[in-house]
Amino acid sequence: MRRSNTTLSWAAAGSAALWLGGCLVAAAGAGAGGGIYFTQRGVESVVPATVERAATATTQAFDQLKVRPTKSQVEQGQDGEKREIEGTAGDREVSVTLKAEGKNATRVQVIAKRTAVTWDKDFARSVLDKIVAYSR
Repeated sequence: MRRSNTTLSWAAAGSAALWLGGCLVAAAGAGAGGGIYFTQRGVESVVPATVERAATATTQAFDQLKVRPTKSQVEQGQDGEKREIEGTAGDREVSVTLKAEGKNATRVQVIAKRTAVTWDKDFARSVLDKIVAYSR
């Protein structure tokens, strides 16, 4: 019986190491911006840049990934500035939401929708990676 408890302990430790390793990989992927997190429909991260700089980075990312801009709006709220930038790339509808997080940080959420019920998280991740890179 003692041997099975030891085996369970090693299995639990191995699982924890794999899980933590995955978190470190996610954090490393975002560089100085913190971690990139997958949501139900896309990805998000906090980048060390103003909303305006993140919006410029979004435009550059759209250009490089051939996303044709279709809509852009700016809202000013009590929590600070919020921008929504939308576009299309092939059969995908791409939506980027930028919200101020303090003075010099922006929460960036990217959703790439294929149909009403399917999303392309890989493409959303590509857009977010470019936004993070161009925000520096």
